[in-house]
Amino acid sequence: MYWPWIPEPGKWAQYDFSDGPEINGKKTTLFHYYLPYSKYRIVLHIPDQSLPCVIAALHTCFQLAGGVPRYVLTDNAKTAALHHVATVAVLNAAMVKFAAAYGFTLRTCVPYDPASKGGVERAVRVAKEHLCPCETNLVASYESTALFKEAIEAYNREINATPHSGSGSLPISVLKEEREAFSPLPKTLYVGAFGVERKVESKMPIVRFGRCGYSVPPNMRGLPVYVRQAGDEVVIVALEREGAIEIARHQRGEPYGYVISPEHKDPSHPSGPLARRPVPTNPTEAKFLGLSDFAATWLERAAGRGTPKIADTIGILAKAEPIRASGAISESLALDDFGHATIKALLARAKQATPAVAKSLGNGTSPYAKLRPVS
Repeated sequence: MYWPWIPEPGKWAQYDFSDGPEINGKKTTLFHYYLPYSKYRIVLHIPDQSLPCVIAALHTCFQLAGGVPRYVLTDNAKTAALHHVATVAVLNAAMVKFAAAYGFTLRTCVPYDPASKGGVERAVRVAKEHLCPCETNLVASYESTALFKEAIEAYNREINATPHSGSGSLPISVLKEEREAFSPLPKTLYVGAFGVERKVESKMPIVRFGRCGYSVPPNMRGLPVYVRQAGDEVVIVALEREGAIEIARHQRGEPYGYVISPEHKDPSHPSGPLARRPVPTNPTEAKFLGLSDFAATWLERAAGRGTPKIADTIGILAKAEPIRASGAISESLALDDFGHATIKALLARAKQATPAVAKSLGNGTSPYAKLRPVS
């Protein structure tokens, strides 16, 4: 026999996990946060159930809900309870440090206690029915993680703006009242579980860890990140406005090597030294390069041949009529001859040539102008 659990505002929060849908052959994990008083729910996509991911998810939920409750209740996962002695849960010391930093107390559920854990379990079941593709709903498979996250955000908005069947109230409205009983978040995010702090190189998006370089998104150049090893993987986390965000996850590389994800690198970027492209340094060079789409190609080929007097050749091309200069460049490329004398001869021939005027051999249309319409 069980009695109903009547929660107080701002006192309790619960969290649990569930398996999400497979995306491109990879399993996903859902993090479920539930406030028993307001019935407010938050679902997040997390990489796995490791302690750093749980801490990052809880911080995000505290931020979205608007504060920290007095107690956080969860199942007996290893991130919360390492083992039990005489049915008493021995809590994970790292999780206890995180709880102390945020001012809440961690509690683990007693097995088979539906009065306390039933709320979050129902929230998990409803979320999976809405988000995971199955035969009983119309949810299609997700083509990417980004689409899955968009679906989660839409679900969070919809479920909290719908009257709860147990209270008859809108969770989003009751949450405004409950926020007054929450404790504020600490000014700085707890980073003890995210790994060692490193700085991304300023010239290239590479962070060093264990004598190996790992790629990150290009917009992270010069910024601090946190790096840790999780099994055979290296996880890189950045502190964003919404909390700790995992920005990269790589297989551990060999010392003195690099592990670069195709997602972080522009496919057009060369794997070797950068190619030198023409950049004008004076008005004459700028005018020459603007003559034709082939001007830069002409310069590269001429320079590659070691052609003498290239600067003088560019000078006479820049001074010539643009149409004649463009034609001379194209003919020079076709002849594969970039000599100064050749360019001068091509320009002189183009100047002497006169365009032919096309004459019509047929009759004019003036007789037709004399015709009158017939009614």
